[in-house]
Amino acid sequence: MAHKKPSLKRNAIRFMDLFCGLGAFHEAFKKDPIFECVLACDIDAGVRELYEVNHGIEPKADIRQLDMDALPDVDLLCAGFPCQPFSIAGNGQGFEDEEKGNLFYDILGIIDRKTPRMCILENVKNLKTHDKGKTYETIVSSLTERGYEVTSKVIHAVDYGSPQARQRIFIVATKGKPFVIPEGTATLRTVSSIVDPTYRPSPLSNKYTLVATPERERERSTPSILYNVVSVATQKGGRQGERVYDPAHVGITVCASSGGPGAKTGLYEIENQVRRLNVKETLRMFGFSEEYNMGGIPSEKALFYLGNSIVVNVVDAFTPVVKAWFQGSR
Repeated sequence: MAHKKPSLKRNAIRFMDLFCGLGAFHEAFKKDPIFECVLACDIDAGVRELYEVNHGIEPKADIRQLDMDALPDVDLLCAGFPCQPFSIAGNGQGFEDEEKGNLFYDILGIIDRKTPRMCILENVKNLKTHDKGKTYETIVSSLTERGYEVTSKVIHAVDYGSPQARQRIFIVATKGKPFVIPEGTATLRTVSSIVDPTYRPSPLSNKYTLVATPERERERSTPSILYNVVSVATQKGGRQGERVYDPAHVGITVCASSGGPGAKTGLYEIENQVRRLNVKETLRMFGFSEEYNMGGIPSEKALFYLGNSIVVNVVDAFTPVVKAWFQGSR
């Protein structure tokens, strides 16, 4: 298919969506017509198809193979760059990971060529402490050397109206004046608010038994474990995917890869049945619209993509603040 040609509307805030995934940045920004995506990019072919179906623009494939001379001008660069090299659950190699860790330098190459006035980078919260803080210092110094003012914050999605305990660092670099990262909405939502009442899943396998955990009072803003799920064969259990959580609380972090019967979403006791979240429910955990089209892909692949996604609710909070920043700096 042909790439969508940007209209370059007058006074539009033109943004570039690198490592775009399912398009959380686009999903939030498109609610305000002043934002216009002029380029998206992701190495995963399945994600690119879903992005085009939902956002009307065909992403480029590999950031390392972009034609730098053909890049459109942008005001805003967004990049939820690969987190595995900096994640506790990943390989932890950071910039030494030749495949993913040094993709930050590809972002810098685009910044050098297009000099966007604002850059929003997202990653796991562990980025700030990785390699005793040296990784974060390298990112900040690389941006300040290019004339940017840099601010950052570890954001908890629960504070921004998502029913998911997911913490990620957002780094915002701006030219001309500083940026103030928006505060949360203070609206608490729990897993029960996103339950699909039409879903009829299969019961938990009899390969597992449930062992009740000691009663413990927790705030609803924190996941609460009801049971550990123990393998009958091995008598082992208790990992994230082997626990049953209370839907009257916020849920655990949706992961792209995790084991056990609750892999990726965790298990919840819903209407007296222990089950995982389905794709529709997990989309709601991230704040995607009810119209978001997953294209009929297998549920495990869909949950994998969601496990790598940015939370739309967080970007929703950024949207008016980013707009005001640009309008105030013109």
